[in-house]
Amino acid sequence: MKDKSGASIDIPVLAAVLLLVALLACACDNTAAAKERDEDDVNRKVIGFYADEEDPYYRQINDVIARASAEDPDTNWEIDFRVGKGTAEGQLKAVEDFITKGHDAVVAIQNNPDTTGECIAKCKAAGIPYFGAVYDFYAVPNAKDSAGSTAYDFVYGGYLAGLDALNRGVQRVVNIEGASRQGTDTARTLGFLKAYEDAGMSLGGYTAEQIAAEKPPVSRLDGTQAVEIVFWASGSRIDDSAGQAMKDAISLLGKNGFDAVFIHNDSMAEDVIKVMAAAGLASDRYWIGAIDGWEMSWNWAEDGKITMDVNQPATLEGILLYQQLKAYFNGEAYRAHLRPYFTPYTKDDIRKQWPTLVPTTDINAFMQGYKDGAFATDINDPKFTDIEAYR
Repeated sequence: MKDKSGASIDIPVLAAVLLLVALLACACDNTAAAKERDEDDVNRKVIGFYADEEDPYYRQINDVIARASAEDPDTNWEIDFRVGKGTAEGQLKAVEDFITKGHDAVVAIQNNPDTTGECIAKCKAAGIPYFGAVYDFYAVPNAKDSAGSTAYDFVYGGYLAGLDALNRGVQRVVNIEGASRQGTDTARTLGFLKAYEDAGMSLGGYTAEQIAAEKPPVSRLDGTQAVEIVFWASGSRIDDSAGQAMKDAISLLGKNGFDAVFIHNDSMAEDVIKVMAAAGLASDRYWIGAIDGWEMSWNWAEDGKITMDVNQPATLEGILLYQQLKAYFNGEAYRAHLRPYFTPYTKDDIRKQWPTLVPTTDINAFMQGYKDGAFATDINDPKFTDIEAYR
């Protein structure tokens, strides 16, 4: 074979050269692919997430961490999400299993602070970071060994509801707490009553803390009280116990025996609203307040079905934990123990407040708002406050 100049070309030599070029090209491709795989392996993290019991709030936190990491090109995370049955043993066993499996981090919604202390010690011994969510555990001796946490100030959430009730002249309250064993509902009741106490109003010879803890009947108050809880009940997100409690309150007190209903989450509020409507009780005759601020409640406020609510989105806890985890894995400094912010709204200002409210049941809407900067989500934003007790 000859080239254009007429010189002869050795075909075996040409074939060998072409083969060598091909092999070199293939080797380069394989090296690049291997490098990409190595980078993926470095970025790949498995996070053990334990929730003490079934609760949509807990799942919303997990969903945000999963979505945020999945949509971040710099992360390659897998979340091992497990739900317990509300036992200390369940939390301990789950964390032990995460450690045994060699997970890269643990996030836990605790059963109780003491068990959390045990879990922190086990994680520290294994060299695995422990993050907490929803509830405080700063009182345990080794709390500072945890890598981070998020938790709302439940007392302040109740305080915001109490301020609105105080300003509207509420005096006789049906109080439907949740079924939490963590003391959050007692904290909300405390906050509600402290709004009156801080305004110099009498609580009938008791302090706000005493009433929240002891739940005394009205007959034990001294008669000077500016506000009184005339009916105490406990409900749940996952059944109609709050609705039944409201039926019992109406039956016992009559329609004129109370002027307010304070409901500690929106799942229960939904049942209470239905029961009051079925009983012919016009919502504009009563102060109806709640805490959660789920999207359905925005519509309730607009329609006048409730007086006020407090936006306490689980999604903010999720996005903060995601940022804490990412910073930890990257070896970066970060704010370790944070309180997300509340946004109260009423039937009077809902249209003004609507753009500032943070979605929590619609994860797609939250993630879009997160990308668009529609509300504060950056871990360094001053709207998030440090929990000083961990220092």
